[in-house]
Amino acid sequence: MPERIAGWLFDFQCRKGRLSEEQRKLYVYAYNLLISRAVVYALLLLAGLLLGNLKEMALFLLAFIPLRQYAGGVHFERAGNCIAASSILIGLSGQYLKYYPEIPLPLFFVWIAAAFIIIALAPVGCANKKLVPIEQKVYKRRTRIVFCIECAVLMVSYFMDCIWISKGIMLAQAVLAVSIMLGWIKENFF
Repeated sequence: MPERIAGWLFDFQCRKGRLSEEQRKLYVYAYNLLISRAVVYALLLLAGLLLGNLKEMALFLLAFIPLRQYAGGVHFERAGNCIAASSILIGLSGQYLKYYPEIPLPLFFVWIAAAFIIIALAPVGCANKKLVPIEQKVYKRRTRIVFCIECAVLMVSYFMDCIWISKGIMLAQAVLAVSIMLGWIKENFF
């Protein structure tokens, strides 16, 4: 279904004279990716609404997605496996944030370790996207900027007694650190 919509969007832009047929493969791929992500996020937010943890799932997504975009992490061979694993992970994270609102000491230590992992290992490429040195440099800088912004929000929300926000950011960064480690291992040893 997303492929058909992506094809329709490309054809529409061709008819308007904005794109040429030579660009079809790239734009259909990009539209398909955009549509697929939008559908997955919408379904996750709908699930959050139904499970009663919409704000927790939305927070997790807001903290996780921008950092993941630049930091990279593990990638599955099939997109369906990636979507399924991500959906389960986000759903479980939302439930955890909802039912355990305080920051336990072990999570704090996990978050400290995650911070070191993100700073040291990110960005991580994958088989489909090997990073050249300039990309490595740019993505590393962007990862650190996003990470610092998230840490600032984490600290401000903690001191404003919005613990659930701090915990959501900590959890998203911890999950990302695991993904980065797995991606780094996969990239360097397999």
